[in-house]
Order: sequence, then C-alpha cells, then structure tokens
Amino acid sequence: MSGDAHRAVDAVWKMESARIVAGLVRMVGDVGMAEELAQDALLAALEQWPGAGVPDNPGAWLMAVAKRRAVDHLRREKRLDLRHEELAHDLATRQDTAGADVDAALDDEVRDDVLRLMFVSCHPALPAESRVALTLRLLGGLRTDEIARAFLVSESTVAQRVVRAKRTLAALRIPFEVPEGPDRAARLSSVLEVVYLVFNEGYAASAGDDWMRQDLCQEALRLGRLLAALAPGEAEAHGLVALMELQASRSAARTGPSGEPVALHEQNRGRWDRLLIDRGIAALLRARRCEAPLGPYVLQAAIAVCHAQARTAEETDWRQIAALYAALVRVLPTPVVQLNRAVALAMAHGPEAGLALADTLVGAPALKGYHRLPSVRGDLLARLGRHEEARREFERAAALTLNVPERTILTRRAAACADIAARRTPGTVGSQGAAGTPAGTSGGAGQKAGLTLAEAAIAFLARGDLDAATVRSYRQTMNRLRRDLGDDIPLSDVSSARVAEVFTDAWGNAAPATWNRHRGAVRSFSTWIAARGTLVGGPGGGPDRGPLDGPDRGPAGQAGSGQSGDLTGGVPRDLAAALGRRPEPRGRTRPIDRPHVEALWERPDIAPRERALWSLLYESGAGAGPALSLNVEDLDLAGMRGKVATGSGWIHWRSGTAELIPALVAGRRRGPLFLSDRRPGPGRPPAPADLCPETGRRRLSYERAEYLFKRATGYTLNQLRTR
Repeated sequence: MSGDAHRAVDAVWKMESARIVAGLVRMVGDVGMAEELAQDALLAALEQWPGAGVPDNPGAWLMAVAKRRAVDHLRREKRLDLRHEELAHDLATRQDTAGADVDAALDDEVRDDVLRLMFVSCHPALPAESRVALTLRLLGGLRTDEIARAFLVSESTVAQRVVRAKRTLAALRIPFEVPEGPDRAARLSSVLEVVYLVFNEGYAASAGDDWMRQDLCQEALRLGRLLAALAPGEAEAHGLVALMELQASRSAARTGPSGEPVALHEQNRGRWDRLLIDRGIAALLRARRCEAPLGPYVLQAAIAVCHAQARTAEETDWRQIAALYAALVRVLPTPVVQLNRAVALAMAHGPEAGLALADTLVGAPALKGYHRLPSVRGDLLARLGRHEEARREFERAAALTLNVPERTILTRRAAACADIAARRTPGTVGSQGAAGTPAGTSGGAGQKAGLTLAEAAIAFLARGDLDAATVRSYRQTMNRLRRDLGDDIPLSDVSSARVAEVFTDAWGNAAPATWNRHRGAVRSFSTWIAARGTLVGGPGGGPDRGPLDGPDRGPAGQAGSGQSGDLTGGVPRDLAAALGRRPEPRGRTRPIDRPHVEALWERPDIAPRERALWSLLYESGAGAGPALSLNVEDLDLAGMRGKVATGSGWIHWRSGTAELIPALVAGRRRGPLFLSDRRPGPGRPPAPADLCPETGRRRLSYERAEYLFKRATGYTLNQLRTR
C-alpha cells in the first residue's frame, strides 16, 4: 500500500499542483508562501495516505489541507496587521468548498487562477533561466532534481534560480492578475518564449549524451495546450501549439538505430506521427480563425506544415518556405531566423544564395558561439565544392556544440571534407555538386575527373523502371552513403570495405530485415553500375550536362562535347561484397487452435481487462495497436464498435466482448479504454492523450499487453487475431 500511495501522490501532484498553487496565490497573495503551503500539504499526504488510504478526491484533499495551513500560518505571524487578521478570519469561517475549488477545473475562476499564475511565473523581470525553472516548478509540478536533470545543471543551481525568482516577484509586488492592453501582449510573448524554450531543449538538447529529451517535449506540449485552452482568443498561443505538435511529429524519425541525429531530408517520413500532424494543422487553423496579424509562431507553424505535407524531401515546396521566412524576418528580425532563411534560400535558389546571406551573419554578436552558423556555412561550402573551407567550418561547429551525438556527426563531416580536399589536384575542372550546381573554384583546385557518388546515385534513382516505393527505399540507403562518404567522392574510390564501415555504423544493430533491405539496395546499385559500361563521366559535358541519363535515354552527355569516361572506374562489381546477408525469421505465424481459445475464456485467473482485450482481438480480427488506442469517449456500445484513435476506421466486435466492456469502463467518460495497472511517475509523464483524467493511470502499452498474453498462454497477440 505504501508504494501505491506514493505513486498516487506523485500522479496527483503532477496533475493538480498548478491549480492548488494558483488558488493559494489568490488567497495569500504571495507565490513563495503559496508553494510552501502546497508542499506542506504534499508532505501531509505522504505521511497519511500510506496508512489511511488514498482519498476519493485527492486533489480536493490537498487543497483543503493547504487552506488550513494557510490559516495557521497567518495566525502564527507575530506582526499581524488588520488585513492579515481579516483574511485569516475569512478563511477560517468561510464554508469549506475545497472540493469545488479543484473539481471546477473548467470553471472561470480556477481557469483564470492558472492563467494568472502562468503570467506571473513568466514575468519579463525574471531572467529566462529563472522563468523556465519557476514555470516547470509551479505549473509543471516537477521537483528541483527533475528540472536539474533535464537541463544538466546542479540541483543547487535550480534551487537558487527558483528562490531568486520568488524574491524578485515579491520585491516588485507583481500583481496576481492577467495583464490587459499592450502589457498583456508583452507578457504573453514572455510566456510563449518560456514554453518554447522548454520544448527546444527537449527537441534538440543543447548538451549531454542524448539528441532528444522526450519528457521535456511532452511537458512543453502540455503547458502549451493548457495556455491555448486558457486563452482561446490568442492566435500566437495556438500557433505555438501547432508548431510544437508538428515538430514533435518527427521525433521517431529524428534519430537512427544508434541514437545519432538524422537530418530532415534523410528522415523516413513514414515514421512521422500523423495524429500529431493533424493536431498541429488543426491548431494552426484555430490560430487563423482568431483573425489576428500573422505572428512569429503562426508563421513558423506554417513553415512546419510545408514540411509535413510533402510526401518526400524532394517534394518540399522550398520556394514557399523561403517566402514564409521572408515574412517571418519582418516580424522577428533575429539573426537565428535569418540563418534559417539562408538554409531555405539555399534549397530554393541554390547554395550560393544561402551562403551569401549566411556570410552576412558571421559578425553578429548574437551568433557568437552558436554552432549552427558554422555548421550551415560548412554544408553550403561543401555543396559548392569548397571542401577545405567546409572542413574548417565543421570543425569549428564541432568545437562549439556541447551535444555529443551532434559533435560526432560534425566531426565526421569535417573528416569527409578533409578526405575529399586531399584528393583534389590543381588544374582540373571542378565537378558538379549533389544539387547539380557547378562547383566553386575559389579553393584554387578542382576535383579530379570522374563520376562522383552523388551523380551516380541521382542517376540510379532516376531510372524509369523503379516504382515509387522502391525509389523511397533505395533513396534512404543512397542518402546515408552520400552523407558518410561525401557527395563528391569519386565513384572509383568507393570500396566495399568503406561501404561496410557505413553499414556497421548505421545499421549494425538493426533488425535483419532492415540490414538486408539496405544491402539489397547497394547490390542493385552495383549491378546497375556494371551494366552501364562506359558512359560520359568526365569533365567535357559542360555545365548543363545532367549527372547521368536513365537507361531509356541512351548514353548521357551526347549533347555536350561527346567525350566519355569509364563509369565503373575500378569500382568493384559488388559494393556489398563485405556485407553478409542476415538470416530472417521465415514462415507464416500459425494461429491459436480454436479449442485453446475456447479454453482460455473458461480460465478463472484471467483479469477482466485482459479478458476484454483478448476477446476484442479475437472477435474483431483487429491488430493490438488499434485496439489499445481505443478511447472511452469513442465507443459505440449499442453498435458494438469503437473508433480507432490512430486512424479513421472502426473496430467491430460481437456479443462476447459486448458483455465485458461495460464493466471495464466502470462509469468513466474519457480517456483510454485499456489502462495500465500503475500510475506514471512525475519523471516520465505520458502524453495527455494517453492519460486517463479520472484515474490518473496511463494507456496500457503494447509491450505490457504482449507480455501478459505470452505469460498466460505462451502465444503472441498476433496469433490470437490470425484466423
């Protein structure tokens, strides 16, 4: 019971702390005192709940205890003035409505209290780091050690920031109110900035061993959604939520098998979360309905929509993105926005346009020590063939970043540029870059003649005999080879040993099917190279020459000088020669025999939740993922069906499941249908959509459901639904 009680305290504090503290601030008029009173109530819960049990309404219990502590505190003050005496008397004699205080979460008074607390904790008078710490403490319910762990600073540092912030607010006598007029706009900007700072730290960690911190992203999303709900008429609040939803949708595709960062254009877009994309677009539409001028978060969300709507990286409308950045610069003329605009210009109009703008930012004081500036310049210089300059920029960027995975990528890119620069010989014509742009000659040397890896890869993917799905699959492999070996490496220098190094680093720990899929792409590439024989690959094709024509067009470059070069150039016929095929599980999964299934329903040791889930899977034939995504509010019990939260379809069941589900719902009106046994701890909060607001428990995970079924039957859930 003790462990359950402590978990209940953590869950309740996470959900109710903002409302409790906000209500206490309204009562006592001091943020520091309000938090101390709330912490006293939390301590009382830790002492009493293990023995007495968790109350029916734990949030109201905490509020009532905190209110009594407020009365006791005011009465103990030695220098009571008349106002304190009146306030203490009023609190002591007023009818106890603690339950109503917390239950009325949708009530105007409680909603306004939380909104007031948000504006107070994000007051512009506080330094940015103090605003972040105080907001996560008061509105996020995070402990000091959790905030310190998230931002990789010491607990004492976080504690000092929180204490100084409270003192500043008390000294300035910041009123507990939502500002109006111009002051409201200024303060709202500060609130949005804090929420986005938290999200950005989670989305691309500034330091440490992890590229992303999902807990911070989820907390920022929760705070953003809360703010948008509290201030529905603020377009920028909805714009920020839209931006975070859309960026968070890419999370699963932003890291590779070893945790390394994956660039946007190399991500597997099939792993993007369509539900978050739909939610982001809906939030952007709400922002536009506010009929306010386009603000920075709305414009950034519109840019994110352009990426989300492109099925492949090649289909991205970079001209539209560049136009949106031009509008963003007018409302938010910061050097960071200009740097992002430089990237968009490079993608829309060529690397020269992007580099011209990036070069103007080199002396900007705000970007001094910012690693992304040399990283962007290095990328653009490499695309222009100026590899020695690119190497220096990548090395500078690697020295500036404190994030370990990002430093590894930048160091690797610097080494690739150094390798290419070492092969360059004076007096030859520069080769074309990956984008088909003639390489620059400011480096004083051109690349030696011969087809490059980028040119060959582009031509290989442009073949007319490949369907769209195959092209997408092959492109993932070729993009990885190009990134790790370098676009401008001569094809003759690509060896099976170097390809094997890339595979070991990228897919060494991947599933056999993934390894074999990428291996097959390399083998197809090698076969295609060998079959082409001698094709134009030398420097005589002129600047308008395409990298290589497809097989249905005949030899490339005939419209040029007619000079030809050897395509294979010493490349082994099989670049996958050093890659062994990995064995994959074979054979169709056999379903569970009907007698075994019927015996399963007769077992008395099966819990109601498992019995309902297994019956639903067996009767509907649905997958475990869609079944576990069902929500109580989406059930049509009379029609014996439920709408899948992750899609637009319905799951239909029969009478056996129909008898079990009502008992599983047990009067709940919202949240996941299938709940886990335990409440989540405050350090790992689930997504709001996966948390039951009435019980505090999270959605049952697929892994846990699979484990329980295997333990009970020895089979997998897939075997239960296979008929």
